[in-house]
Amino acid sequence: MLTSLRAFLLIRDNDGEWTIGVFHGLNEIVDAWDRAIPNSHCGVLHVGFDRRDARSFETVAKEQAGRLLLTPGARGALPSSYKSSSEAIGDVEGEPIYLALDGWGYTIEDPVAEVSAEEPEASGWVREFIFEHDGVQAELLASEIFNEETYVANEGRLTAKLRAELGKFRSEKLLGLGNSDPTEIARSAPPWLISRSFSEFELTVRLDNVFRRNGIDTVSDLARHTLDDLFKFQNFGRTSCHDLCRSLMLAIEAGPTPSHDALIAAIESGDAPADQCGIASQSLVEAVENCFLGLKPREADILKRRMGWKRRPETLEEIGADYSVSRERIRQIESKTIKKIIRQEIWDDLLGAKLRNLLSERKYPLPLIGAAALDPWFTGLSEYGSAARYLITKLCDAGVSVLEIDGVEYLTFLKEHDWATAHESARQMLVGAAENCWPRTECEYQVGLLLPEASTEFRGLLWDHCSRRCHFAGEEGEEVLISYGSGADQVVEAVLHDAEQPLHYSEIAEIAEERLGKAIDERRVHNAAAEVGYLFGPGTYGTLRHMAVERGDWESFAAEAIDIVYEGERGRQWHASELLLALAEREIDLPSCFDKYQLDIALKQTAELQSFGRMVWSDGDDTVSSGRVDIRQAVIAIVKDAGSPITTSELRQRLVAVRGINEGMQFHVVHPLIKLDAKTWGINDRDIDLKYDEQTVFLNTVYSVLRDRGEPISITESARMSPKVVPNRALRCLFYQDERFRIDNQRLLSLAEWK
Repeated sequence: MLTSLRAFLLIRDNDGEWTIGVFHGLNEIVDAWDRAIPNSHCGVLHVGFDRRDARSFETVAKEQAGRLLLTPGARGALPSSYKSSSEAIGDVEGEPIYLALDGWGYTIEDPVAEVSAEEPEASGWVREFIFEHDGVQAELLASEIFNEETYVANEGRLTAKLRAELGKFRSEKLLGLGNSDPTEIARSAPPWLISRSFSEFELTVRLDNVFRRNGIDTVSDLARHTLDDLFKFQNFGRTSCHDLCRSLMLAIEAGPTPSHDALIAAIESGDAPADQCGIASQSLVEAVENCFLGLKPREADILKRRMGWKRRPETLEEIGADYSVSRERIRQIESKTIKKIIRQEIWDDLLGAKLRNLLSERKYPLPLIGAAALDPWFTGLSEYGSAARYLITKLCDAGVSVLEIDGVEYLTFLKEHDWATAHESARQMLVGAAENCWPRTECEYQVGLLLPEASTEFRGLLWDHCSRRCHFAGEEGEEVLISYGSGADQVVEAVLHDAEQPLHYSEIAEIAEERLGKAIDERRVHNAAAEVGYLFGPGTYGTLRHMAVERGDWESFAAEAIDIVYEGERGRQWHASELLLALAEREIDLPSCFDKYQLDIALKQTAELQSFGRMVWSDGDDTVSSGRVDIRQAVIAIVKDAGSPITTSELRQRLVAVRGINEGMQFHVVHPLIKLDAKTWGINDRDIDLKYDEQTVFLNTVYSVLRDRGEPISITESARMSPKVVPNRALRCLFYQDERFRIDNQRLLSLAEWK
């Protein structure tokens, strides 16, 4: 099916982020551009069948601030009243790009290249500098620095040493003999200092508070004030003025700050200075621990407690009470400590660089817990919970957020507001799409365009969320959207969400009718309840929050049931009621309120067994596709790379990070995988004390004892025959992987030949 011709408006904001809108009319495009102008650096209008990659316009867009660029398709589609440049101002991937001249909130002349007739000569203080310093003229002229204007534009081309000398000389000339006015010093600051944040300065607490209250963040902010302005600020006096002048003059004297970006590149390539080489061999957790050692005891204690480092996070009030000071004083110390770390440490910049690298051009979302699977530098970070979020949001300037979706925390450039906005926009768009019977492929494509260009890996997850309420009809491959979130389905979901306990579908229908204010078919309610809820009894539905026991308990019961299936006859189908009985026979302390329906629900959350419907489960091990073999190999590799045992939850999220697989994952006890307890996986011979050669002797011994006795023995009794202490769960894995043995529901060990 051919896609219709569309107009794409690509807008680059002042932070370098691209957003894309799709339109079918000129008025819509003009309105969208008008709304975007105040916060936009540049825009590109393209008309065609397919959307262009926004990043391909990056270079040409940077040169046309506040202007609209046109592709040939857009230039040809616009009315003649919309003027554009007579010649292309550049090209993208071989295609000419034109500049819109009017009709877009501005009017400009057709650009004409200006050619300088002769090379200008140095003048002003630049000329004086050349006269007083031998051997600098060639470098200045090569960098096109002749006067004040060209210095400001081009001084970044110079070597660090010459930048420092030139900046200091310029400030002295501009200030003359007076350096007692900090605002004048700020106005004389070189370009490499004028944009620097005061968070990088060693300011007194008083000055820091004054600047924070009055919105002075950078040297350029200070330059917009006068000395009289400063003296009008509360708590700014002669001492503060003297301290500020001294800090500014020291910064000018010190010269440009070494580029952290260059240092990070050197660390990652192994070419870093000797004093920075250690950071490359540390993990992030180790770097943070070492950072604490360099702080004052009170600073380290407050920061650890605020971020929740190896403890729960604490509020400013809680910490203030311990130190007998106000919450504001604790906030000041925390803020000052963060600024000190940002100013002095390298690991925070390395954190930003690594996160940008991990998230660059990802095809699927990256869970926080999966970062270590891609870069060992993040090993252990996920165990610190809130502290990990604190480090990323407070100490990293990479624009990365920790976004929680469906209980999973993801590392992403996507902001929570942008996710919520895209979700709501998709809902509204799909309501209209249903009226026009859009094809499924078009729906998914348009929903994906609602996310920022830097977060395209979330398109699948956004579509998964939005498509749950889509209703398609037609043959596979030619399905069209006929309805979205029909009132009955939506209200049934809301009723279940609000219910204090599971409800019979007839009760759901009564409440739904009351909410909708109209009659509703019970069969429709029944179908909707089965779709959005879980079966808690005959005709009775609810949500996970209606489970009679805590999540940790029902997850544990499910893990035990999975073991029963794996330890039984391979390929056997188990009903949830049989598994519930087997759990009771194992003397598992099951509450009376936990029944076969809830066990079935718990098993559905694990995705480790194969479901046959009607509460019937199996290990699904009779036939194994090559795809499942690949997943098993990936699982084994992840547990091996972890270097130590990991939980089922961590294993699942690392697999998502590496393979992009989320649903239908089945983790089986297959060599060399073993389970150490209900939720922990390990590698045989590495994570248990009983090594391979000892295992062979041990298994043969148990086999001989069973043959001599002629009757089953308990797992606990078999453990006494082992020369090393091994968890019972791991022993059961060893017996499960040896075809000579069988384990029944009472955890009694017998021989397979005794059938």
